[in-house]
Amino acid sequence: MRYFIPIIFILFMATSVSANRSNLDSLLVELDKVLENEKEYSRQKEDYLEKLKEQFHNQNIRKEDQYFICLNIAKEYETFICDSAIIYSKKAASIAEDTENMNWINDSKIQWARSEARAGMFTKSIEILNTIRRGELKKYQLVDYYRTYSDAYIYWLEYQDHYDIGELVRKRETYQDSLLQVVETNSFEHAINYGTRYIEIKDFKNAERVLFAYFPKVKTDTKEYALITSILAYYYQQKGDREKEMEYLALSAITDIKVPVKENLSLRTLAVLLFEDGDIWRANRYIKKSLDDANFYNARLRNIQTSKLLPIIDKAYQLDREAQQQKLRVLLIAVSILSVILLVAIIFVVLQMRKLSKAKQHIEEINSRLNELNVVLQDANKKQKQTNISLAEANHIKEQFISNFLDICTEYIEKLEAFKITVNRKIKSGQTADLLKLTSKTENSAQELKELYTNFDKAFLNIYPAFIEEFNNLLRTEERYAVSQDKSLNQELRVFALIKLGIKDTNKIATFLHYTPRTVYNYRSKVKSKALNPEEDFEEKVKHICLNNF
Repeated sequence: MRYFIPIIFILFMATSVSANRSNLDSLLVELDKVLENEKEYSRQKEDYLEKLKEQFHNQNIRKEDQYFICLNIAKEYETFICDSAIIYSKKAASIAEDTENMNWINDSKIQWARSEARAGMFTKSIEILNTIRRGELKKYQLVDYYRTYSDAYIYWLEYQDHYDIGELVRKRETYQDSLLQVVETNSFEHAINYGTRYIEIKDFKNAERVLFAYFPKVKTDTKEYALITSILAYYYQQKGDREKEMEYLALSAITDIKVPVKENLSLRTLAVLLFEDGDIWRANRYIKKSLDDANFYNARLRNIQTSKLLPIIDKAYQLDREAQQQKLRVLLIAVSILSVILLVAIIFVVLQMRKLSKAKQHIEEINSRLNELNVVLQDANKKQKQTNISLAEANHIKEQFISNFLDICTEYIEKLEAFKITVNRKIKSGQTADLLKLTSKTENSAQELKELYTNFDKAFLNIYPAFIEEFNNLLRTEERYAVSQDKSLNQELRVFALIKLGIKDTNKIATFLHYTPRTVYNYRSKVKSKALNPEEDFEEKVKHICLNNF
């Protein structure tokens, strides 16, 4: 806990400082925006003064109205152009003397003295005030009278710049004391004068009480608001709160520009503080604007005060600008070097991409060739497979035929052996007539031939059980052969069975089947005419049927 509370306090203070700085930054941004429209505010003020002048120069206007308009023009010029304020104050005094109205005379003289004081003519201002009989003044006039005396000595003190000021300070305090005795309680004059006196004697508690109690009553964008915010800035300056001082100076400067007030102090003071904080750009801009206002206002005091500061801030601004330009040059050189590096990198990347593109194209060509080779290889594999199937088929056929051949040979060897025994027996018995009769029988040869064909059909269909079905697929529907119950082949199917086995020679087929070559030819031609596509090589197709049996 002993560490927790200090940490919370530090965090709170850091948050407060950050919030204050954020508020100041927003005010400075607002001030910058207001400065952009400064000419428009001045134009509006000049337009208003021109209307007042037109009313003043109206031939039909009464003397009383002419006086009040002239005095109003002088008051408007009081913080705008000091020369014009003096001129119209004199005119108002002249009109007042013509009318012999003592109140008007005193009002115009006080206004004239105040205008001379703002112009830096301190002795002239005091001379004019000395001509006024204090006993003839009304209460409101006494407030203006003592305030003008006090202001004249304040301007004189500023002009002396702390040199030989003892007597001036004493007289200023005397008139300020007199002013404090005549101001009405809870009035604007009461707040600003008592507030200022409390600040000067370091009574911050009472200064805060008086100023902040009246501050909410003051309308923004008025001369009164500009004045009270400048006094509050002075209050925070004496307390050592720099952030708050700058905030209220910014508020005062913003109001001065909007009113507009050319005889201003807040903008110049703010420029000095910003200069000390290192914000050279704003400081230079504000001090130049302050000098422009002083020249426009045409008061020697403000010209002198601003002119003393301008070379210092301007020199710092130029040095800062040169430093910024040096940084900019370094940055430009760095950016140029980086640009060259980037350009080289881009060229390198482009070249690499081109190489990559070529390599990719080469790979695609190789892949294309590989695909072609794969197709060729697949075709070769298919052919090899077909060849292997054909070889397997041929081997199987050989095996089947060898088996069948051995069976037939065994059967005929047995028959031959039996016939041999019979012949031997007949010879030994002298039965030659029976032997001759036995060998002369033709039905035995026909029976043997039939058995041969039956064995052939059985052996062939055992090897190719789907031969008749697939053979029919090569023929037109109406020409197809029916499968016999005993699954034997007819003469035409037996011819093409031999062709399927690879025997294409007509003579060999005729010899095996005991036909004439002509008969075999006719069978071949007859069956070819029944084919679905007579123009194709029918016999070649027959050789390729039943390949899936193995």
